[in-house]
Amino acid sequence: VKNKGHATLVGAFVVGAFAILIGFVAFTGGMTTLRDQNERFVLVFHENIYGLNEGGKVTMNGVRIGRVERFFLGDAAQGAPVPVLIEINRKYVRRHMAEQDNELFDDDGKFRPDVLSRIEGQLVQESFVTGIIYVNLEYDPLLPEFNASMLHGYREIPSRKSTLEELSASLDPERLGKQLNQLLGSANQRLEELDVISIKESFRSSSEDFRAFIEKFSEAFGPLGPQIGAASDEAAQTLVEMRKLSVSLNRMLDPSSDFRFGFGETLREISQAMKALKTLADLLERNPQAVLRGKGEDQE
Repeated sequence: VKNKGHATLVGAFVVGAFAILIGFVAFTGGMTTLRDQNERFVLVFHENIYGLNEGGKVTMNGVRIGRVERFFLGDAAQGAPVPVLIEINRKYVRRHMAEQDNELFDDDGKFRPDVLSRIEGQLVQESFVTGIIYVNLEYDPLLPEFNASMLHGYREIPSRKSTLEELSASLDPERLGKQLNQLLGSANQRLEELDVISIKESFRSSSEDFRAFIEKFSEAFGPLGPQIGAASDEAAQTLVEMRKLSVSLNRMLDPSSDFRFGFGETLREISQAMKALKTLADLLERNPQAVLRGKGEDQE
């Protein structure tokens, strides 16, 4: 009797184990079948994708509908874009999609063909603290229809620049720095080309000629009346002002003057500031959370 009880217990255990195994196989097989029915697309981002991880979320207008499945490494060119494979989870789509008059998805939770040709992907910064980024998809009916191609066996979805990349491109510190360097060189060259001595001598000669004219004019026409004398005095005062201008111009254009030194120093400081801005932009592009954490050590 005792042996029969043990046999019954063992038999029940075996049957239960088989039932669990069959249920597990059915469950995982069903999950695999569902995953095989999910849509997959490839996006190519022409920017740094640091912070985009495998399993990272994929959203549609901010609502999660999938994940980043994998990357396609292999292009040895420096700075070459890395294609990203995303998976659209039908379970997520069905959970959040409108059941009636849905313009984005069909009844199976798949993108409508006319919609798919006008969808763009963009990298979005989730947190400056963690540096994590994700892929957000947006539909714009005004976009021109994209002639989709196949990449690594999957349909490609076009991408556009991230907000940080657009900001970096609009600033373009490298271009501004080059322009400032050119301005600095041109300004210094033009200042060096100024023949200060000739200008000074010409101005002095004109002043002397004007002074001689005023003296002769005063001697010849001074006795004619007070109005002529007043005009002569005004002309003499003008001559004094011209002499002051000559002295000031000479001082300003002198190679050792504060003006030329300060102008050159200002341009050099602006050039250095633009180089620093470019370095900062490059750092934030590679590691956006550095604005909170600091530069720190480079990650392996």
